[in-house]
Amino acid sequence: MSHTAVARISTRVPAVRSFDHFEKALLTRKRELDARVGELLGDVAAKGEADDEGDIAIQNYSTDWAAATLERTRRTLSEVEAALARIKSGDYGVCGACHISIPKARLEALPWARLCVGCAERSAQGHHAD
Repeated sequence: MSHTAVARISTRVPAVRSFDHFEKALLTRKRELDARVGELLGDVAAKGEADDEGDIAIQNYSTDWAAATLERTRRTLSEVEAALARIKSGDYGVCGACHISIPKARLEALPWARLCVGCAERSAQGHHAD
């Protein structure tokens, strides 16, 4: 194996980092999000009898709010599930863009982070330019 290949492997796989703590936190968060999705699905589907235009407007607003919240919750759930898959595959804690180790402080703040802070900032700036 060439020196370059060894260097690439050593930067990609963190040295003896245990992610049990993060896996437990992610599994807890996944259960919470699964429950929240179920609640929100009920909120989106619930339709009551509207007595007047004010009630209709409130119902429409509530349904729109629940639908938007459901979408955000599903997106977060998807990120959590992807992080759990990265733990199983051995890619957890490694930036998906630059392949360096994501600092523990970032993972503590956002356990499903797939990018280091620098790459996340560059990605966000790129989206604002659209």
